[in-house]
Amino acid sequence: MINIPEEVKTLFRRNNISKPTVKTARLRFYDGQIDLLYPGEDVWPSDELFPVDDAPVLLVDKDQISLETFVLEQNICDSDALKFGQCSSAMIEIVVSDVTLDVTGKEFALSLEVGDYEMMLGIYKVDSFVRQVDGSKRKITAYDRMRNFDIDVAGWYNGLTFPMTLKQFRGSLCTYVGINQNDITLPLDDMQVTKTIEPSQISGRDVMKAICEINGCFGQIDVTGRFKYVFLGASGLFPSEELFPADNLFPSQLEGETLSYYNPSGTTYEDFLVYGINQVQIRQEEGDVGAVYGGGKNSYIIQGNFLVYGKSAVELTNIAATAYEQISGKIYRPCKIVTASLPWVEPGDGIICYTSDDVIETYCLKRTIKGIQAMMDTFEAAGTRERKQNFGTQTQIIQLEGKTAVIKKSVEEVSVRVTDLKEYTEAQFKVTSDQILAEVTRAQQAEASLSIKADQIATSVTNLADDTNSRFVQTANQIALKVSKGEVSSQLSIEPNAVTIKTNRLSWESDFSSMTSDGKMTCRNIVAINGTFSGNLQSQTFYANGSAVGFGDFYVSADGSNLLSSNNGWVQLNTYDRPAGSPGGRCASLTLSGEGYGGIELLGTGKITTGGSIQCDATNCTSDVSIDALGTETGWGSSWKSVKKNIIALWEEIENIKSSM
Repeated sequence: MINIPEEVKTLFRRNNISKPTVKTARLRFYDGQIDLLYPGEDVWPSDELFPVDDAPVLLVDKDQISLETFVLEQNICDSDALKFGQCSSAMIEIVVSDVTLDVTGKEFALSLEVGDYEMMLGIYKVDSFVRQVDGSKRKITAYDRMRNFDIDVAGWYNGLTFPMTLKQFRGSLCTYVGINQNDITLPLDDMQVTKTIEPSQISGRDVMKAICEINGCFGQIDVTGRFKYVFLGASGLFPSEELFPADNLFPSQLEGETLSYYNPSGTTYEDFLVYGINQVQIRQEEGDVGAVYGGGKNSYIIQGNFLVYGKSAVELTNIAATAYEQISGKIYRPCKIVTASLPWVEPGDGIICYTSDDVIETYCLKRTIKGIQAMMDTFEAAGTRERKQNFGTQTQIIQLEGKTAVIKKSVEEVSVRVTDLKEYTEAQFKVTSDQILAEVTRAQQAEASLSIKADQIATSVTNLADDTNSRFVQTANQIALKVSKGEVSSQLSIEPNAVTIKTNRLSWESDFSSMTSDGKMTCRNIVAINGTFSGNLQSQTFYANGSAVGFGDFYVSADGSNLLSSNNGWVQLNTYDRPAGSPGGRCASLTLSGEGYGGIELLGTGKITTGGSIQCDATNCTSDVSIDALGTETGWGSSWKSVKKNIIALWEEIENIKSSM
């Protein structure tokens, strides 16, 4: 609450029909940041100190202000229940006329004058400057310096030298964003702050919320533009809402402003009281037990606050106990009270309002001032009878320190997760109605998972550093395996009617066959049925390729030439095309040759029959006959036209020999 003279408060409480109660507003604009010579919000400034030491670049006086367009909104908590740590920005709306200078982005000091007194209402920066239907008028929307914290402070945080005290930590943050603090000692100022996160991005306001939350307070910018830590005062000693105390039995301990007037038509309040907090729990996330202080059931939960990551159980309990001292037992009535403006009342102050049949004791958690001459104040406090789960600042950041074990049980799932934040490892096991899932992860290095469903079992292992992955999937009708590195992969699929292998390289090695990755295959025994060979197939006594098949000392053509030949070329059997004009068509051709005289040599007894076969008995050799490929009788000196004549002559000679014997 701003400390101003009682005679000034009296002027605000009176109606505005007399000259001393007439109120006027002024806006003083400056090019840079305003540095007040205001000694403090609890000290009324003297004329030589107020309001600044530099001349404004623009003064918007009472004649240029549409008085009843003025709106000032302030709050420390605008949620449905008390949520400590909030750092809300105050907002101003006002319509001015005949202002030709574009004031967007400029700071101004707002003051309110009544009688001979001028008081500060704060320092604000213009967010928008919008032309109205009347072209001479502009609507100004402005916010206080809390928005200075809405910047990325990851670079600041990552550059700090840890450890440090919380007081040093918050002082460094305010210096970084360019905001001065009120001189105050917070309950946890001596707490050691270590580096518990590695943020790539985090806002300064989220960091300040974490600071305020564990200290059980709120953040606000005061009328001098400095950051202020707001604590709720003590409340009444009501034993319960059913046992409303008499004044002489349970006197109220709420320190605050007692309203002498309120607007009944605009005032509403609940029949119940908000129960005081009687337990504080600090945990990292839902399901984590964390640390608990206090034996009640109306628990306030501080969750996901990075400033307490890695703390021991004893340290967490001490922090919870400190927060408990600041936030426990705050009993108040949810309400909305409309009254004549009391600009010295600030969010966080106590409010006591006597109605026709009740007493409203509450806190000013949110306030709205409207108008200037007919200035009215609306004080609001929301709340529920008992608390539901409440969570603190939850910023998505990478954690570095501490270990957690989280067990979660609900009708949808049962899960266990164990994390070592310092080692970057995490193991998780989850059971739902349709799946069992197990995962083990080492951040930025590797991860493995197992998933079991009614119709499928799947495993996966990934090396994040090498960009490699292997996966196994089994269903009732298929087993599939896949190994990949980047865009390259090998796959195997086994199904009832097929086995499919898909890869860029295939090799194997066994006792009787092998193949290298470049396609060279070696086999001890090869059998081909109803098929053809493509490429090359080779052993010491056998080969097959696109043009021939070789076996031992002979080979057979495979290119349509119908050739059977010995490797030395002495024996050849193929088809023969008769010369043009000759009778008949294609016929078989037999070529026999050798070294020296060459030709056909019959050893022992044998015969050549007209059936086209040559028969020879190699035993009991008594004579030899040799016929060369040209049809010349060797040793006889006679020339024959054809092999047939040679055979006939040979037959006749044999008959002559027989008859002469």
